[in-house]
Amino acid sequence: MKTTIKNLPKSQKEIEVEISVEEMKNYVEQATKKLSQEIKIDGFRPGKVPLEIVKQKIGELGIYQEAGDLAIKKTYLQAIEENKLEVIGQPKIEIIKIAPDNPLEYKIVLTILPEVKLCDYTKIKGKLEKKEVEDKKVDGELEKIQKTRAKFITIQEPAQKGDRVEIDFESRLGGVKIDGGESKNHPLVIGESLFVPGFEDNLIGLKENEEKKFSVIFPKEYYKKELAGKNIDFKVKMKLVQKIELPELNGEFAKSLGKFKDLENLKSSIREGMEAEAKNKARDELREKIIDQIIAGSEMEIPDLLIESELDLMLRELEHNIIQSGIEFEKYLENLKTSRESLRQGWRKDAERRVKLNLIMREINKKEEIKIEAEALKEKVDQILKAYSGKEEAEKNIDVQRLREHLEEAMVKDEIFKMLEKIATNNS
Repeated sequence: MKTTIKNLPKSQKEIEVEISVEEMKNYVEQATKKLSQEIKIDGFRPGKVPLEIVKQKIGELGIYQEAGDLAIKKTYLQAIEENKLEVIGQPKIEIIKIAPDNPLEYKIVLTILPEVKLCDYTKIKGKLEKKEVEDKKVDGELEKIQKTRAKFITIQEPAQKGDRVEIDFESRLGGVKIDGGESKNHPLVIGESLFVPGFEDNLIGLKENEEKKFSVIFPKEYYKKELAGKNIDFKVKMKLVQKIELPELNGEFAKSLGKFKDLENLKSSIREGMEAEAKNKARDELREKIIDQIIAGSEMEIPDLLIESELDLMLRELEHNIIQSGIEFEKYLENLKTSRESLRQGWRKDAERRVKLNLIMREINKKEEIKIEAEALKEKVDQILKAYSGKEEAEKNIDVQRLREHLEEAMVKDEIFKMLEKIATNNS
């Protein structure tokens, strides 16, 4: 067998393969025997048809074509291995020349993992920005917790700012009902400004069962372009007015939330959580800067196949998350007035970046040879499996081997990032 390899754009290769007449004789013999097992001829039992009759029935060219198929199946993998190619996706095979008493010639067009010319990542720079948690942010979080323990007291008085209300409303543009622009028993707190500016102000002074008509000009930057900057007419009926009674922020309140001895202890816990979140955010920002530097300084030609595969993965991840939240994915797309293809188009740059990140991580790991301790990996796997009531349920719902591989890959990536963070901060 003789092979000639040619480079094509976007990490593709073309291999031309020639199998000599001498080599083909063996495949012709194999093909004839194979066909004698499969062919049905009156008077002969299956597999007992004489080779000469097979040749007469199928013809020399037919046998040679079968021999060609056998030769390609055997030699195309050999051609890939000989040239040490890391193939992704399915190769395309095309026969160039096939004829009795002639060499068989065919070509393979395949996509390979792209070569990555890494920059010198020992020279990257970056700082872990320290993000302070201000007292007012802690107080704001405390207020959110306080609101979750609020009591609602129904009143028959006019609604005021700060009251919780429930309303029926419908909206029209130029006298025509707006699609999706109505709701029944819709809850809101007057003053939280969750509706367009001016809407909640018109609810002040309304008592239970009172109705009101008013108009509001929508913001010019409103997300629904057909309504942006337009004068929208509303008809509202007040269904319920409630005063909000907040619990006092004191030691008793803190104790009611769990193992907190006093209010200061609760605030310290909130601060610790916010500081951990801020630290994680700062770490993620540093990692983004590190990857941006390495991508900018490295060279690689990304095949479309890898980008499409990454887009498939991103779409599956989104669909899984939406379904897990109890929403039909098709309904979700319908509400967003988009499609799977539109999402893919919008994500293309992100997908390409994700592919580059994975290739860079793979290449760095080739150099650094980072290994994960078996015990550390087992601990991570066990943490996931603990979410299930028993081993049987876990094995039914999870491919444990695949989970182990996924976690190991994530842990290796995290170790690489830790190394890069140390390099970047030392250089800054």
